[in-house]
Amino acid sequence: MKKLVLAILLLSSFFAEAQKITAINFEGIKKTKQAYLSQFLSIQNGDELDSVKLEETKQRLVNLEMFADVAYQVEQTDGDVTITFQMMELFTLLPIFNFGGIEENFWFQIGASEVNLGGKGNKITTYYQYYDRSSFAVHLTLDRIKQSQWGLNFNFIKWSTLEPLFFGGNAVEYDYDNYTFGIDAIRHFNFRDRVEFGISFFTEDYQKFTPGTFEGAPENVNKHKMLGKIRLIQNRVDYHFFYLDGWHNQLNLQTVHSLNDDPAFHIAFNDLKRFIKIGRYGNFASRLRLGLSSNEESPFAPFVLDSYVNIRGVGNRVDRGTGAIILNAEYRYALVDQSKLALQGVIFSDSGSWRNPGGDFADFADSENFQLFAGGGLRLIHKKIYNAIFRVDYGINLQDPNINGFVLGIGQYF
Repeated sequence: MKKLVLAILLLSSFFAEAQKITAINFEGIKKTKQAYLSQFLSIQNGDELDSVKLEETKQRLVNLEMFADVAYQVEQTDGDVTITFQMMELFTLLPIFNFGGIEENFWFQIGASEVNLGGKGNKITTYYQYYDRSSFAVHLTLDRIKQSQWGLNFNFIKWSTLEPLFFGGNAVEYDYDNYTFGIDAIRHFNFRDRVEFGISFFTEDYQKFTPGTFEGAPENVNKHKMLGKIRLIQNRVDYHFFYLDGWHNQLNLQTVHSLNDDPAFHIAFNDLKRFIKIGRYGNFASRLRLGLSSNEESPFAPFVLDSYVNIRGVGNRVDRGTGAIILNAEYRYALVDQSKLALQGVIFSDSGSWRNPGGDFADFADSENFQLFAGGGLRLIHKKIYNAIFRVDYGINLQDPNINGFVLGIGQYF
């Protein structure tokens, strides 16, 4: 009998200690809808209090990049638990004034961007860009339609530049115009992984700008094309203000079909990023890009060698290839970290090699195709505004110090 009474007392004690969540509240949100945030909770009303799930939910909310920081408060009354998430909401409706520069070359963008449209995590960006010539673009992302696992991307782009193409070792400049309309479907598998697949229709027009006669260089080229694409994104990056920790992988597969009866063209590339938070102020970051495309001997090869894209200081669209192996690595250290502003110092190394159009895999080992640059820079960061990072880097060629340059921009390099 005593054993039965003891067992009943122990069971009563166990159930008495079970603390049920009866309310979940959000404080500090002005724009973001509570229903949207509720999708990212790993705890719900009626669940038992679980500190591990609380921390998981907090990190999920921070990773949305709409909040500089998230904290939570737990109140317990007679076994009932109220959880209040305290959000530091970022300002997300922003003017765009991006720019970049290397010697004798400068580009800028002006426009507007909203990364929390309607308070539901939707995004819209529109801008005008001058980079040799005038361009503009409109991008709209409906991230999770009606709180489902599906979303949509819409893009309209008019991209115009002065594009160098290479014929027999000679650089021939063309006025390049690209008009693109595209739509992608987004399928979220969970809060970290998704796949995007879609189709774009575009026209390309090249009009020769460089005077003179170069063998094989046409006066103009006009193409109508269709692009099908699949993008698989795995995101294991956790945000701690502007410090990052984890990894991010993006696989891109594209096939381009010409409506002018040209052969199909295929592109595949993968970007793997790794971030390691070191101590209180340090952050290691690296990016490895592996890319291959159809290996035609053509001046229109898709992988460029460019200061803005992969090798800081090398110059503006220096070369092209049908394959690329690129490794960027940098160490970021916060020299100043205050409540609103931070200043990071950066040292970096950028290296890569390319396969020549029509070449073979041995091109990757050719010293003429290999680039190795190193340098340093600064990041001025506003912690209360989304992606408000002003960047300046100086890179120098370790094989030929006469090749060097500054690269300016907004946001981290990668």
